[in-house]
Amino acid sequence: MGEIQAIAAGAARSAFSGASQHNRIMRLDFPFEDGPPAILLPNKLKVSEAVSRCFRIVVEALSDDPQIPLKIVMGKMVTISLVREDGSLRYFNGYVTEFRFVRSDGGFAFYQMVLEPWLAFTRLRKNSMSFHNKSVREITEDTLKHYRPADWHMYPVDESKLTVANQYNETDYNHLHRRWEALGLHYWYEHEFGRHKLMISDNSFLAEPIDEEAYLIPFHDKGGSREDDGIHEWTAIRRLGPGQVTLASTDYKNPGAQRASVDSGNQQGDVFPYEIYEDTGAYGFRMRSDGEQLAARRMEEQDKNRQYFEAAGNDRSVLPGRTFKLGDHFSAEPRSPEYDPEPRRSIGDRRYLILDVEHEATNNYQAGVGAPSQYENRFTCIRKDIRWRPGPGFNSAPGTNMGLHTAAVVGPAGADIHTDGYGRVKLQFPWDRLGKYDENSSPWIRVMTPAAGNEFGQVRLPRVGEEVGVVYSNGNIDHPLILGAVYNGKHMPPWKLPEQSALAGLRSRELGGGSRGNHLILDDTKEQIQAQLKSDHQCSQLSLGHITRIEDTSGRKDARGEGWELTTNAWGVARAAQGMLITTEARLNAASHAKDLGETAQRLASAAQIQEQLAAMALDHEAQESGQQDEAAEDVKAQNSAIRGAAKGSSPELSEPHLVMASPAGIELTSAQSTHIASERHTAITSGKSLSLASVDSLFASVGKTFRLFVHKAGMKLIAAAGKVSVQAQTDDVEIIANKVLEMISDTEWVNIRGKKGIRMYGGGKNMVEIGEQVQFFTAAPVLFHGNLETLPPKSVSQAFNERSRDYQFDQEVNFVDANLKPEKAVAYELVRGDGTVMDGKTAASGSTEVQKSGGFDSYTIRYKGELP
Repeated sequence: MGEIQAIAAGAARSAFSGASQHNRIMRLDFPFEDGPPAILLPNKLKVSEAVSRCFRIVVEALSDDPQIPLKIVMGKMVTISLVREDGSLRYFNGYVTEFRFVRSDGGFAFYQMVLEPWLAFTRLRKNSMSFHNKSVREITEDTLKHYRPADWHMYPVDESKLTVANQYNETDYNHLHRRWEALGLHYWYEHEFGRHKLMISDNSFLAEPIDEEAYLIPFHDKGGSREDDGIHEWTAIRRLGPGQVTLASTDYKNPGAQRASVDSGNQQGDVFPYEIYEDTGAYGFRMRSDGEQLAARRMEEQDKNRQYFEAAGNDRSVLPGRTFKLGDHFSAEPRSPEYDPEPRRSIGDRRYLILDVEHEATNNYQAGVGAPSQYENRFTCIRKDIRWRPGPGFNSAPGTNMGLHTAAVVGPAGADIHTDGYGRVKLQFPWDRLGKYDENSSPWIRVMTPAAGNEFGQVRLPRVGEEVGVVYSNGNIDHPLILGAVYNGKHMPPWKLPEQSALAGLRSRELGGGSRGNHLILDDTKEQIQAQLKSDHQCSQLSLGHITRIEDTSGRKDARGEGWELTTNAWGVARAAQGMLITTEARLNAASHAKDLGETAQRLASAAQIQEQLAAMALDHEAQESGQQDEAAEDVKAQNSAIRGAAKGSSPELSEPHLVMASPAGIELTSAQSTHIASERHTAITSGKSLSLASVDSLFASVGKTFRLFVHKAGMKLIAAAGKVSVQAQTDDVEIIANKVLEMISDTEWVNIRGKKGIRMYGGGKNMVEIGEQVQFFTAAPVLFHGNLETLPPKSVSQAFNERSRDYQFDQEVNFVDANLKPEKAVAYELVRGDGTVMDGKTAASGSTEVQKSGGFDSYTIRYKGELP
């Protein structure tokens, strides 16, 4: 054995002796005594630890066994105890996440061990789930309950609930850090022999000193001793940064961009305050005050890097998240007023917050017994009075997803549509492992639509069970937005494809499991295009174009004609408040304006002229009196004027709400029952040629006042082919006048002329025959009798005269009732009769007015006077 090998072997025997660890500055233990049976000694140590980052401890361990199974060490808790200057111990505790055999040399088996915190295990679990209405603390609790070794404490922080917090294809580690950083939380670890505890806070001002109050670390410059614990290097650093943060946000419940600004509290000198302008996207903040708080947080995240200190030394107590004071540094001395015109706080009175530390130590086992151990560190710190926040992305990747997802619309059991006042719906994302496909699977999510105005736009709410495409506002996984619906194996298109690919449009479905629906179809079949608007209720539809039947998902069926059809199995109503024109007058390709009715107005004007001319002739021939047919003709002229319109403009027609029907070919009305035409004023019928009335049964005309019939030319005939002709004037005279001969002829029987008092016959201007009680001849000329004159004794012939009833009283009353058809007693009313007489009264107990009586048909108006008993 050579000399070097002998020394190494001796060092190994010494190192593996029972008390070897107790003579060094580092010790290695398995707190749960679950380590391998072989000896493991810490030879070298490298530790990286920082605020808001997981520590990493790399240990070079020596063993007397080069064949330790690696897996028996994995996941075990290990504690490295570092002996401090005063003999107390500083602990580095963690779990073995990596263990390797490196080499064997001189009796030593070299292993490398990596220790990390229990929080590192959260890198190993990736998940996809959705948290609803939970605070960051609650999200942390729900996540960390899956980790058995979790040991943590969260100081009081903002407990605001997040409407939704989605974790998608993301490790628990990244998700938690995203949430903590967004809220401005930072963390550090507290190490003990058998544990390390995660400490989470949002206020670095509350950081505690390393050991006791005002823990002091002395500064030893290069000329002093480097054996004592202290700081050997101290460097102050300033870095230029922005001087202002401005944030913008939008909130659909309070539309319009909101902005909030905060200036930096960091005094950078004579430097322009450059601005960070950041769009936080949808729901970044709701109120301006919220925005100012968020902007202040973002400004603090920037200011933390503007002034800091780098140090090196060998104080074995330094650890991130704790504070100290620096002693004996030359910068504590006052500077020249030229540089510091205003007095500043002495550096010796300041406290510094440690942010990160790099430790290196060695037990130096290979050098043999008595070889000195070594320790040194480098660290970064800031003044404690500068608030430290990590900021988004400090130790996490953004939770963005720029892709398109699909999800199922959900709601309560049995619901077809589940929505709120904003037209939002709820979704079940297929990646959300906790969702139950019910109304609790998500918060309300907005639905994108082609048009959304102030109480106008387009609405078609996705129904429960439909699949929709989802995008994310600003790429934020927490802010989904429904882009539209997609078909799938359960929900097929409304018409069979590809056979019915010419059909486009919309088909709805009756709620409650019904099979009926409504559809709007645009059919682009070549040379057979059509448009249909249909409701399956009572088969009500409007068809335009080349009309082809479309009833269900099978699409086009039999052709039914061309043009347009409006049809229903129920009732139909066409109502136009300002007028309506129904015409078959052609306007090829919709030429001219919609109300154009030139031909119609011309025909109506001609008809009005005929009415006026014939009425004037009737007046001339004394067939009528003024104010009779000529009054109706004036009404017709006024109607025509309103139909034609007098207003200036491109469409003056129908200045009053007339219903006009017109055709260049003909208008036909037919009914299987009765036809009734009614006018409150005049009814005028004009024919350019003949007016033909044909009645298979009877023709009745009942006229309230006057019946005047005038024929201008060609005479008048009244013929009863069978039955009796009776002309009566029941209360007045009958006058028959002929310009020429007046003939009364009975073809087969007598002509009877009867008068109750007698008969008078006039002729020749001076002669009269009176047949009464006596027969008398009054004549200035001789009375001639041709034939034999025979005189007989007196004899009378009985004559029957009809006795007509004179009881023609008009008898009418009106009843007042309420909405339930019960009589209304003592209701005040006013009655205006046709002759202008006005009467006041109140209804009887039966709700009736007084009986109105007259000798013939009369008219009257009842007016309710607005008075109830």
